[in-house]
Amino acid sequence: MGQRYKRRKYFIHPSSQLKYIAFSVIPALLMSLYCTYSLIESGKLVLRAAKEEPLVPVYSIRKTILALEKEGYTKDTATKMTRMRREVESLTKTLETTYSDTLTQWDKTKRTIFIVLFCVLVLVGLLSLVFSHRIAGPLFRIRRCVDMLVEGKDMPPIRLRRRDEFKELAASLDRLRIVLKNKGLLESE
Repeated sequence: MGQRYKRRKYFIHPSSQLKYIAFSVIPALLMSLYCTYSLIESGKLVLRAAKEEPLVPVYSIRKTILALEKEGYTKDTATKMTRMRREVESLTKTLETTYSDTLTQWDKTKRTIFIVLFCVLVLVGLLSLVFSHRIAGPLFRIRRCVDMLVEGKDMPPIRLRRRDEFKELAASLDRLRIVLKNKGLLESE
């Protein structure tokens, strides 16, 4: 089994790793902001419709009741009209309460969207960091071995992790080391 070690540094080559992370996070951020903006704007339209559309018939009924009351009816009809007016007012209050509840729920939904967006962006950043190690780690080891070869020193074989990139380059560098060692151009440690 391969030797496991605890990572001491999270950034092996900060400039390239930060670029890699930025190129991963920025598109996700821009796409998320656009989708969130579109969702919120469409939500505003839905909320406006939810407030206005149910009240249109109520206003029409209220207007009809007022017009009928002006015509003068019997006491029994006037009582019925008064009761109908109260029912319309009750319906109006119920619709306003429902709309208020809808606004509260929409606010909760928006908060949830922003929390999920933040969590996704953090996750994308962390995954980018992990995947950047699969590139930066091997390049760091390969550069260190090339420096040793330039100084004429023998180097140990390059061992890369199972999911690391540049395994072919490491194998080529190891073959170069063997050729240089066989020609006697490297100092043994």
